[in-house]
Amino acid sequence: MVQKIIAEEFNHEVKADKDHSQILIKITPSSKTFEEAKRIIEDLGVRIIETKHLSSNNWVLLKLDVKDMRDVALKLTEHGFFIKGINALP
Repeated sequence: MVQKIIAEEFNHEVKADKDHSQILIKITPSSKTFEEAKRIIEDLGVRIIETKHLSSNNWVLLKLDVKDMRDVALKLTEHGFFIKGINALP
């Protein structure tokens, strides 16, 4: 149910990219910080290409310099982040 709400909320704002994967991260005062997420991503050797703060509910969209975001998503989830990821288009 939550996944459906997120998909409907951001359907118009998140478009798949042919060269880069994307991660949507929820950042709130009571959650983990953006700086911590950035450090985790960069420690994996992944560069953040673009950061976009979405208007709704403190979500941050990160475009990454990789086609497959599964390792990043796993590591962020292990550290307590609520995320939604989109791989690059094949």
